Amino acid sequence: MAGNKNASQETRASIIKTAKKLFMELGYRAVSTRQIADACGLTQPALYHHFSDKESLYVEVLQTVCSETRRALERIIKREQHIRNRLVQIVHYMMASHPDDLNTMFHDIRHELSAPSQAAILQCWQEAYLLPIVGVFEAGQQEGRLRDPRQFGMDADMSARLLMGLINQSLQRPPVPDHVRGTRAARGLEQQAQTLVDIILYGLASPDERPDPRSAD
Repeated sequence: MAGNKNASQETRASIIKTAKKLFMELGYRAVSTRQIADACGLTQPALYHHFSDKESLYVEVLQTVCSETRRALERIIKREQHIRNRLVQIVHYMMASHPDDLNTMFHDIRHELSAPSQAAILQCWQEAYLLPIVGVFEAGQQEGRLRDPRQFGMDADMSARLLMGLINQSLQRPPVPDHVRGTRAARGLEQQAQTLVDIILYGLASPDERPDPRSAD
């Protein structure tokens, strides 16, 4: 019995992994359960033994991605003490782990899935992606490392959503060619992560160009 259970769990994990790759590369509508079954070396009835339909499989794929992301961000936040280091490592992880355009995924969620599935994924996304970053900005404000939102007009939630938007825009750039991957690509991601975080924390203007608060008096 234990052997059958383990084999079933391994098959289910294989389906999720294969489906994730296909969904992220081709989009929800372009992928069929037959394609997924063929790529896993299964029949469609065997796939339907684990998932009732394509939508339930897609939801499971995204929930798996969210769970992996949540655990990774929790490790980063626990390991890194300085707010900039935390944010840089979070952005680097997201850009390295989500090379495909997130707009495609969000489009599929909005236009292809039922309302209950959309609600389930939204909650999962908030818990895995948004709330950990919100927590980093909140901690920075409480520690006095970031300006009080009552003075600046941007709270932790808005800051987190702005950073997520910058990440998504960066992911829409052309992919890195195979011949420049490796160390050079990793360094490029690190630099991009630092740039995005510095834009959020310090803005684009040089210190000499920043307005003098006294000029408003």
